[in-house]
Amino acid sequence: MRRAASQTPLQVLTLALLLCALSASAAVEGPGREQFIRTAAARGLIQVDGQLDEEDWASAPVFDAFVQRFPTAGAVPSERTELRILYDSNYVYFGIVAHDSQPALIDRRLGRRDSVLTTDQVQLIIDPTHDHRTGYYFWLSAGGIQGDGLYLDDNSSTADWDGVWDGAVGKVENGWVAEFAIPLIVLRFPDAPVQTWGFSVRRKIARLNEELESVNNPRTSNATISRLGHLTGIEVEPRQAVELVPYIATRGILRPQFSDPARPRPRLMEPLLDVGLDLKAALTTDLALNATFNPDFGQVEADQLILNLSRFEALFPEKRPFFTQGLELFKSVGSELGTVPQSLFYSRRIGLTTPILAAAKLTGTAAKGVNVGVLDALVTGPWQEQDEEQPDRQWRLYPSRPLHLGPNSSLPDSPQPPTNFLAAVARGAVGENSRLGIGIASATPLVSGCTPEEAALDDDDQPAECLARGGLGAAADFDLSTANSEYRVLGQVDASRVVGGPPERTLADGTVLRRWATGYGGYIRAGKYGGEGLRWNVGYDFSTPTLELNATGFQRTQNESAPRATLKYERPNGLGPFKSFSAGITSTASWTSDGRGVFRGIRWAGNVGALLPSFDYILAEAGGDLGGYDIRELDGTGIPLQLDRTLYVLLYTETNGNRPVVLSGLVAADFRDRGPASSTAIWAVNMALSLRPHPSLETRLEVSKDTSRYSPRFVENLGDNRFLLGNLDSHYLSVTLRQQWVLHPRLTLQVYGQLFTAYGVYGQLYEGVSDAARSPIRFSGLTRTEGVAENFYETALNLNVVLRWEYRLGSTLFLVYTRSQQGLPTPDGEVPPATLMPRSLLSGPGIDAVMLKWSYYWSA
Repeated sequence: MRRAASQTPLQVLTLALLLCALSASAAVEGPGREQFIRTAAARGLIQVDGQLDEEDWASAPVFDAFVQRFPTAGAVPSERTELRILYDSNYVYFGIVAHDSQPALIDRRLGRRDSVLTTDQVQLIIDPTHDHRTGYYFWLSAGGIQGDGLYLDDNSSTADWDGVWDGAVGKVENGWVAEFAIPLIVLRFPDAPVQTWGFSVRRKIARLNEELESVNNPRTSNATISRLGHLTGIEVEPRQAVELVPYIATRGILRPQFSDPARPRPRLMEPLLDVGLDLKAALTTDLALNATFNPDFGQVEADQLILNLSRFEALFPEKRPFFTQGLELFKSVGSELGTVPQSLFYSRRIGLTTPILAAAKLTGTAAKGVNVGVLDALVTGPWQEQDEEQPDRQWRLYPSRPLHLGPNSSLPDSPQPPTNFLAAVARGAVGENSRLGIGIASATPLVSGCTPEEAALDDDDQPAECLARGGLGAAADFDLSTANSEYRVLGQVDASRVVGGPPERTLADGTVLRRWATGYGGYIRAGKYGGEGLRWNVGYDFSTPTLELNATGFQRTQNESAPRATLKYERPNGLGPFKSFSAGITSTASWTSDGRGVFRGIRWAGNVGALLPSFDYILAEAGGDLGGYDIRELDGTGIPLQLDRTLYVLLYTETNGNRPVVLSGLVAADFRDRGPASSTAIWAVNMALSLRPHPSLETRLEVSKDTSRYSPRFVENLGDNRFLLGNLDSHYLSVTLRQQWVLHPRLTLQVYGQLFTAYGVYGQLYEGVSDAARSPIRFSGLTRTEGVAENFYETALNLNVVLRWEYRLGSTLFLVYTRSQQGLPTPDGEVPPATLMPRSLLSGPGIDAVMLKWSYYWSA
């Protein structure tokens, strides 16, 4: 088994080189390369009102040669669409008349900005740098809702970018009108006498589930930016503009006086004040600077509450605007295909525990075809030991956080190690549609090293030097694609070094990570990712035991050698009665890379999915784990513990999103062979209901319930490589409500609430024994024993209410209420309740906060 695993990367590399050799012959020109759409200069003032009644619109060239993109690629559209484009020294204007033979059926439902809407809408896609890899998109719904985002790596998109632009919709006798005014300072484009940009327009007709585009680009192409047409005739020069957004945020927080969750009363009121500034500046025509000082993200929705009983960190999405906008360049290659095993930069490492004093990022083009990005952030803040019996109510400004004001009782009571985070990346174009890149990332503690004596102290007594977790990472990546992106070979090689912190620490698999320790790893993917019919890819992941990218990035595990393979059959444009169809199977095996070659398991999954003629979607999937050993379970010793074998089946369905009532649901059954415990079958359910009773209202209710019965899990280290293990039954229930009320396209009220309850009960206990050689503990070697394993019960409620008003372009006013409620803990000596009812929830500690945040947009 070990020998086969060691040969896999050579086989993958051979295949990768073969694909590279074939890529030139497989290259084709996108259909948009010969299409040119011309603009006209505006002589008068254009009023953005959705009317297109100025004389300049009447004289602008008209383009109407749209084609279907879905459901019948290349077919004649069912409705006509007219496009006109104007420009002046400050804006590019787009006027689109969406004709409709049944105007009463136009879907004008509302939503918040950037929300995923299944309404009638039109979208602009613009590649102003004309690099065939990156671009912007802007959309307007028939109800007047705006959205925007970025395209990266040709076909991957993100809605996390926000630009300040104007748009309006209007009605005509046989359809509707979308009018865009995109400021030139929003776009990066070269200095040239006449601009030529990549460009297309997409239109969605909701009731027909039809998608049109100004250039023929079917879904099977696996490409977007490289297949755009051209927009030409704009005679403007780029400007070095500056955009400033200062803000003031004031909040009142009502929290328990004591940190002990068993003492939720009395509560303290803490008023806080923050001021800050966001800045955007075009340093040159090719480089843009974004900076923030004392950023505040109080309007951001809370993270979802989950139950994580694994030895692996959960990956949460980034929601903070400074980090979501403009960070596409820092994403690891292949991220658009799914979660990558090693990511050099994970922005949530910055500022979640220690406040951000300032941060800046520089992005743009250093030379023709070479994109660069640099981000630097400094986290630091004051702290003091707290006397909870007599809270310090004095107010004081601190140099480490000069733009924040509040009572000393609101300060953290543990050291906050100041740390500087740096990430830099450069990627250059190679050939038609390929790129090579390099990147570095570092977390540098701005404190001296922790001594062995300090590291030996209790956690509560350790200084900031011991709490710092610094590191340095470097990577080189590649993405070699055919011109139509149908075939790709991509991957990354990386290395890490530990900086600062304690002299040594032990990872979950028993690896001792010493200061200045180095490690390396990487991954590769190669295959056919586009086109009709068969698609396939193979890959390989590798990491040494001492690879540690988590100081700045995200790395779920290390000490791994894992080949993988996927085979799919894809018909995006339909198969028989289905509007789209897909089927596939994937498998991953894993061994340790530490020389022991411990088998960590084989995972496989196969699924079949189809879009029905009614545009409802169904998916059936089966998969499982074929056993192996867990090297992270037993208290950081690295002793392998046998895993149970599992088989699951699931059925997922989602009804047509254009209906007023949308239902999605997942039902899964999990069958486990648990070794010394009896085999078991368990169920999991996830249901979501969306209601749109009115164009301005949307209610979404999601309910998840899960039961898991584990084979013997770690309970206690008994010493001498002896461990107390126990069967664990865990249960959780999550009820999430999202309510949205759109009072106006720029005035929205959002409510988010999640009620979460979980409990776990230990059953039969076992003793497992290993030896000095760290031999595996198998189910057959476990012996029944007596002992104590603590059951658990927890319940919590998160609530966010956000009123957002964009009172002028780019300027916003937020009124936010949040509540974080924890259940009262089980008293000592009592058995935690085995129920999913929220017991003693409102009696427990809760934190209430009200925030008013005002920002003002200014540009020059």
